[in-house]
Amino acid sequence: MHQFSISHKGQAHEFSVAEETTIGELRYLVAQMFNIEPDAQKLLLRGKLDDSTTVTSIPAHSRVVLVGTQRADLNKHHESIRLRKEGRANRQKYTAAAFRTSKPLEYTFRSFEPLTLPSSQAALELLHRLAHDEGVRQVMQKHKYSVGVLRELHPSERTILGYNRNRGEVIALRLRTDALDGFRDYLSIRQVLMHELAHMVWDEHDENFNKLNSQHCREVVELDWTRGRAVGAEYRRPVEAQVDGGALGKDGFVLGGRVPELPEDMDPRDARRELMYRALQKRTKKQ
Repeated sequence: MHQFSISHKGQAHEFSVAEETTIGELRYLVAQMFNIEPDAQKLLLRGKLDDSTTVTSIPAHSRVVLVGTQRADLNKHHESIRLRKEGRANRQKYTAAAFRTSKPLEYTFRSFEPLTLPSSQAALELLHRLAHDEGVRQVMQKHKYSVGVLRELHPSERTILGYNRNRGEVIALRLRTDALDGFRDYLSIRQVLMHELAHMVWDEHDENFNKLNSQHCREVVELDWTRGRAVGAEYRRPVEAQVDGGALGKDGFVLGGRVPELPEDMDPRDARRELMYRALQKRTKKQ
């Protein structure tokens, strides 16, 4: 038997093998002892050892140095390489998508009107957050929706959560709680926005409207590439028709058909809302 030792990172093991054993065969014994694959080993003794020679090329009782990466470390290394490649691919994909969506959008909200109440800046930021929500942006782009004003709706109109006047002239949304002591859940507000965007096409709460509303609610999640399947990216059921009374025309709620002009001697519900909004703004500015 031929005896010698092999060391790796300060750890040495004694070997006693038959003299006819080749260096190539020795590598499999080394793999069992040090957990390093044969093709990942370098056996050094005044240079590299030739696999075709026998172990007698190693002087008896001498020490061979083993250089190589253990399986666990090698697996981590390969996984790290894989993740880096995936990361580069994802960055390229998302950068391309970000470039596409960073172009000036024709289909968007052109102005924002928070109420002049405490935390009006927070309300304005919430309106901007809705407008820049990637899911909302993609829905607007896909369906070619353009909205003149995205407005905050005062909680005093607590029978509704929002309205859409003249298919996108104004969309108003309830942002605050009834007690004006905070803001409503963001995803709930976004669901109401999806409802009101369905009124860009359909005035009446009929089957056509319900189908489009449901489609919006799916798309606002599915088209948002920034979230993937992250927390908060789940599909939510469409909000019920009671959030508003249908689309608003110039003479109030319109349940389909042509939107008539507002006679000067009339004060319908949409005009009342507009007057209420302006009065609230004026009153709160004086306070």
